[in-house]
Amino acid sequence: MSTMNLKCAVLALVLGGTAQAVEPMVPYDNFNPLKSNPPRATKVRGIDPARWEHEQTGSRLESVRELAFTRLRLMSRSDTGASRLGLFFAQSSAVTALSAKVRMNNARSTGCTTPGAPVAQSAAELTGHFFNTRGATGRNLQDDVLAAIRTVSRSTDPVGSQDLRVEAVVERCTNASCSTRAQLFAADLGLVHQGEQATLRVQWDAANHRFVFQRDTQPEVYGAYTVTDTHPPGNPAKALLVTHELPGCASGTPAPLGYANAYFHDVFVNASAAP
Repeated sequence: MSTMNLKCAVLALVLGGTAQAVEPMVPYDNFNPLKSNPPRATKVRGIDPARWEHEQTGSRLESVRELAFTRLRLMSRSDTGASRLGLFFAQSSAVTALSAKVRMNNARSTGCTTPGAPVAQSAAELTGHFFNTRGATGRNLQDDVLAAIRTVSRSTDPVGSQDLRVEAVVERCTNASCSTRAQLFAADLGLVHQGEQATLRVQWDAANHRFVFQRDTQPEVYGAYTVTDTHPPGNPAKALLVTHELPGCASGTPAPLGYANAYFHDVFVNASAAP
């Protein structure tokens, strides 16, 4: 997947309320087994299997997925290709909105030393496939439309910088595995310092053919699209993830590296997807 060109993105920024109200948000999981919000009928130790399923693709040099008291910790380090590590919602088909507090404690991405090589990136993100533009067959993901709000580290970041970029994207899968994508919308939501918490939200506003993105209490950003949105996606998964997109480097040169150590907590979803 090619690196975003945010300067060329079409940004629809609107102040005030939406043209038609979307579903209210309600608590889904605060990762606190002692004081669960929303309450559980029985106490659960660790990650609740009734609410979450594991998501893990690609290869990693090391990874950690654990309940760190009242937070989900996802840590991943990779030097090869594309990979994802995290949790997806057990009833993802019902989820049309998700938000969480996200803190990237540490992240680093290094690319190839060859001039002009593709950029390496690592991210902590809230993401999901929301619909398909033509009617998916089986698990064929071509033409699935996905949206994500993420905190990103790239190999093009200034050396020694502790700043990460918060971004919102809407993309359409262009092959069956969704390994290639066409960008429908992108927005730059500003910088966040490593170790600084940000509340992130992405919500599908189907009635108005757009996605709603928000960082903390900043004004909502609307990512409008013009593709057909009436078909279910080939993959309905919505997830909390750390991801890597690393280029292949020439033989005999240092391998790229992606590292992300992120924490997620206070997860909310649309009301009809409440556990």
